[in-house]
Amino acid sequence: MEHITNAIFFLNDYVWSSAMLVFVVVSGVYFSIRLRLTQVRNLKDMVRNLVSNQSSESGISTFNSFWTTMAARVGVGNIAGVAVAVYMGGPGAIFWMWVTAILLAAISFAECSLGQLYKIRVDGEYRGGAYYCAEIGLGWKWFSKLFAIVTVVGMLFGMPGIQANMIGEGLNHSLGVSPLMVGVVGAIFLGIIILGGIRRISTFAAILVPLKVGAFLLLTAVVLIANYDRIPTMFSWIFLSAFNQGSVFGGMMGSAIAMGIRRATFASGAGMGEETPAAAAAETAHPVGQGLANSFGIYVDIVICTCSGLMILVTDCFNTASGYIGSGSAKMGELAAAGKNGIVFPQEAVGTLMPGLGEFVMGVVVILFAFTTILSYYYQAETGMAYILGNASENTRKNVYLVMKVMVLIVYIYFSTTTSTIAWAAADLACGMMVWLNVLMLWFLFPKVVAMLNDYEEQRKADQVPFFDPDKVGIENVDIWKEINKEQIVAARAGSSKINMTGAGKASFDV
Repeated sequence: MEHITNAIFFLNDYVWSSAMLVFVVVSGVYFSIRLRLTQVRNLKDMVRNLVSNQSSESGISTFNSFWTTMAARVGVGNIAGVAVAVYMGGPGAIFWMWVTAILLAAISFAECSLGQLYKIRVDGEYRGGAYYCAEIGLGWKWFSKLFAIVTVVGMLFGMPGIQANMIGEGLNHSLGVSPLMVGVVGAIFLGIIILGGIRRISTFAAILVPLKVGAFLLLTAVVLIANYDRIPTMFSWIFLSAFNQGSVFGGMMGSAIAMGIRRATFASGAGMGEETPAAAAAETAHPVGQGLANSFGIYVDIVICTCSGLMILVTDCFNTASGYIGSGSAKMGELAAAGKNGIVFPQEAVGTLMPGLGEFVMGVVVILFAFTTILSYYYQAETGMAYILGNASENTRKNVYLVMKVMVLIVYIYFSTTTSTIAWAAADLACGMMVWLNVLMLWFLFPKVVAMLNDYEEQRKADQVPFFDPDKVGIENVDIWKEINKEQIVAARAGSSKINMTGAGKASFDV
């Protein structure tokens, strides 16, 4: 096992080198310019598409797809990951997370729109992902297989680890419960849900994810109100340390930028391709509509990240690798001596308001955040395996999926009991490998994203409910859209005088 651990650390040094940070930033800037900042201009359309409840036997609603995606995005990376970023890069890391989020929204829009564009039907349900985009859109079958394999391995054995570990560590820190016991009980509940397939996962996510987001926002508001007099100091820390100003956190700018980009990418999942399976599963009339809805999740995600950062800063319950030790909790010195950081910071922050209870409350929050994230990770692994299996019989696929479900439960139990260092390393490696492959592919398919956006906005300007006709846009090998929008396409080609706006997700045709 030691050899595997050393290999993970070794590979991480290369995967998350400076080249990765430059690659993500340059991609985000270029995509934003070419898309004319659609992630900012079309905020209204993001919300409009988000509330669509259109669904079918093949696809879930845009709303459920959004929250299934958010189940992956809003996890312990938004809490513990932010604490790690502040530890490694100081408060300035939060500022660079904000900057990165705007750029990541453009990447998210591109990959989710493409996921919808190149979706197919498998066993009566929509399936999609970066591997389908690469094969259908570029003809790169070898690349598609490679990405699918990386997705399955990463989503089964890498990404779930830190979620399981933070649940075990959080409850052990707050209640003294054995991590093994936490792992076994959690695996039982996890198994019950994933056995129900994507519909049960998406339904569960649509109920629980908004609940956990709302609860966390409320908890943050209470902490900030209780420490209102420290808010100016908190923001001065963020902005000054982001640019190497101030004596307390000076010299951490490089680490702040690196950790801001790294943690924003991990927390949001943008660029990994992890969003595209859930985005592709939705029933919608135009790929861009789903791309806008899902990219809105980046802003929700960064708000949660910000909440985590503000809580630990305003209560001074954080330490940094440069030697700063917070004074908000008596345990900060002890944690610094032990080299511990992560979920314990926000636990101590909430504990300043509710001594003896705050750690438990944050432990429950961590369970909600981590659990739904693992559900989404499993769905992405299953989608990747569906692609690998290709034309295998339905019975064969079901048997393979059953084995995968057992495997993710075993992984859950294992990482519940291991160290957080190993868990973070495994998750970072999986995330980084997927980002390299996925964003590279996006560059080659990006002209199609621009063409789809132009088509969508042209219809919006004409006061029409946008629908996608691949022949009009000049995109090949996506005949499924001719079936999805058959009535609209026939009406348009027959000389329909106008497609009138008639409400959310519907259109009437005057022929």
